[in-house]
Amino acid sequence: MNIPINPLMIVSAFAMGAISAYLAHKRERNPYTWFAIGFLFGIFGIFAIYFAGSKKKSAAPAQKPEPVVTIQGPSDKFWYYLDPAHEQKGPMSLDALTTAWKTGQVDSSTYVWHEDMAAWTLLKETLKTK
Repeated sequence: MNIPINPLMIVSAFAMGAISAYLAHKRERNPYTWFAIGFLFGIFGIFAIYFAGSKKKSAAPAQKPEPVVTIQGPSDKFWYYLDPAHEQKGPMSLDALTTAWKTGQVDSSTYVWHEDMAAWTLLKETLKTK
């Protein structure tokens, strides 16, 4: 059985292969392999590369962990802070002060004190980044 080779079939096979290779290149896949798939399987090769997805999306970039900011000071002392009306709040533990800072009750411009300090100090001066 002889199958006649039509020049239009060969041109369309090359076109399908070229489209598959172009799409593969855009998705960071091997364009030569996908050219062969598109050439042999035609429109099904194009559908295959389209549904195969991109390597860019599957590989997530490595992210640096965000720095952790903590309040440095003795955990065995009672801490106090001045609220916006300059009223003294406390005594409280270092953990309670840290919670108040994380929830927004105090900010870096709030004055804090414990018995080992000579004077009231801005909270931002006790912060340490890890």
